[in-house]
This record gives sequence, structure tokens and C-alpha cells, in this order.
Amino acid sequence: MFLVNGSESSAAGVRAKMFADRLSSAWDIHFIYRPTPKWKGILSFIQSALRFRPDIIYVMDTAYTGVLAGCIAKKLTGCKLITDTGDVAYELAKSSGTYSKQQLALINWTEQIAIENSDCLVVRGSYHKSWLEKQGIDNVVFVPDGVDINAVKPVDATAIKTKLGLDNHLVVGMVGTMFWSKKHQMCYGWDIVEALASLKDVPVKALLVGDGDGRTILENRAQQLGIANRIVFTGRIPYDNLDRYLSAMDVCVSTQSNDLVGMVRTTGKLPLYLAYGKYVVATDVGEAKKVLPDVGCLLPYTGVRDDSHPSRLATQVRKLLDQPKLLQIAEEARQIARDNFDYQMLVRRVEKACQALVFK
Repeated sequence: MFLVNGSESSAAGVRAKMFADRLSSAWDIHFIYRPTPKWKGILSFIQSALRFRPDIIYVMDTAYTGVLAGCIAKKLTGCKLITDTGDVAYELAKSSGTYSKQQLALINWTEQIAIENSDCLVVRGSYHKSWLEKQGIDNVVFVPDGVDINAVKPVDATAIKTKLGLDNHLVVGMVGTMFWSKKHQMCYGWDIVEALASLKDVPVKALLVGDGDGRTILENRAQQLGIANRIVFTGRIPYDNLDRYLSAMDVCVSTQSNDLVGMVRTTGKLPLYLAYGKYVVATDVGEAKKVLPDVGCLLPYTGVRDDSHPSRLATQVRKLLDQPKLLQIAEEARQIARDNFDYQMLVRRVEKACQALVFK
């Protein structure tokens, strides 16, 4: 039984569905998604578990709704509990600077409850696995963020580039939710905006896909820097419609902070960029550090916000303009996505973990 801390179309919902669709027919699978408001999901999750009587409850993400319901349902039904997380939730919340002391205490407590009560922890970064194991937690399985390789169909981007005014330019892009951190004065895309300010003399434009409270701040910053005409902000694009926009990008940027929060991550965007055969410029952090050296570029990065990073990013973009052959890595990138992030391969790890719990 998948308890999903999110909607069916959320990242957590998509990941659960990707696993469920590929598990063998021996499993009888049931989904339940978190309602609004979140707290109402605790009771409905527990009631569903009591009706379904699962062998395994698989909680997707460590938000309190699914974790508390999963732990309670485990005690009531005697089932096994798996918790799947892509972050160190408390460290991430603390770093953002947007939560009260009470909220941070709840997040920390919830995360610890998940760790202590789960029969298996599924983590999405190999560093996360080793970090937990060093603390004596050995029931950990590494299953990174994935991508459905067979569903990825790069399209001819000529029309969308023309429509967005991106033709005849090197397009630097990213996909992500633009949640603004007041503490660090940044969100996804901030470094691309700053980098473009020093690239006014060359044919480079940016394509930023996503939305959030940081989008307006980035748009205003682009105006201040005199580069508003060089950046296309699309707003939120449904997952099923991303193909045209990803195909329009020549270079994809994946920036993770150089701290525990960034080190434990894969992020769902990295597999997606690679599956579309894109040249990725990433910070030398997390799972990107292990898979990118031959099909992209790893840039050094210090701390949470590195003010020198946009300059390094701009330098790399200039190098790509001067040496366009470096961008011709589509097949190699797709192979790395296939070898490391294809859900058809990843589900075998999930099924093995589930079988180990059921037949223990």
C-alpha cells in the first residue's frame, strides 16, 4: 500500500506510480493520496490500511501525514513499513530559514520517528545511505530519483524556439520550483539570471521552467540587470508537456548546495536532463558528482549560496559557445540515464527490498 504525501500528479505520486506499474503481478497494490488539509490524511490513511490489510506500507516522503499514519497502521496491522525520502528533511527545513522553532521541532521529530520505525529506508542519494549507515542505521536501500526512459521522446524544438524567441541562440535552461529563500536570497534559477548579466555580448538566452514566489523576484532582477529580453519564464508546465521545453534547451543547469542537504540528493531533474540527451552543468555535489564527468561539467561550489558560482557558470557557457562539439553527447547522456536512473532497473531494487521484508 502506497501512502503518498502529495497528490497523484505530485513528484511523490509519480514515483509511486512508476514503481507500482513495474512491480510483478504477484503484488496487489493500493494507493492513497494525501488530502487537503494535510492533517485529515492521517485518519483516512489509517482507515484505508485497516481495510486493505497490507503486508507492506510504503510511505512516499517524510511529511508528517504519511509517516504518522504509517507508523500507527504498522502497530495496528502488524505490517512492515518502508519510508522513501529524497532529503534530510530537518536539515533542509533548517537551512531554508522559513520555519518556526515549533515547526522545525515537528519536522525533526517526524523524521526521527520514520527512521526508528521503518523496517526499510529507501533513500535517493548514495551519500545519504552511507551517512545513515555511519550512524548505525543499516536497513537502508539506495534507489535514486528515476526516469521512464521509454517514455522520453525528444522532439524537434524548432517551432517552440521560434515561438519563444530563442532561435539562433545557445539556450541555457532549468526546470524547478522557484521557492524563494529569504535567508539565502536565492531559489532555483538565480545563478542563471546572474550569469546572463555577464554574457550580454554573446548569443545566449535562458529558458526557466517552473513557478513559485521566487519567479517574480528573478524577473525583477533580470529587469535590473538589463537582460529581461534574454530570459523566458514559462511558469509551471505539466510534466507531460515538458518534452518541448526540455528539447529546446541546449544546456541544462543543476545547482545543489554543498552541504548535507545537497550531498544526499539526486533530484528528479538530473535523470530527466540526461534522458533527453542534454549537456548538464552541475555543481560538484550529490549524485551528479558520480555520473556527470564524461557527459557534462561539474563546477566547484561552496556552501549554500556561492556568489562566485554565476561567474564560473558564465565561463563554462562561453567555453561551450567556443567548442560546440562538447554539446554532442546525446547518446552518451541517455546511456547514463538508462544505466543509473531507468525505473525499469530501479524497481528491481524496490521489489527485492519488499520481498526481503515479506519473506523474512
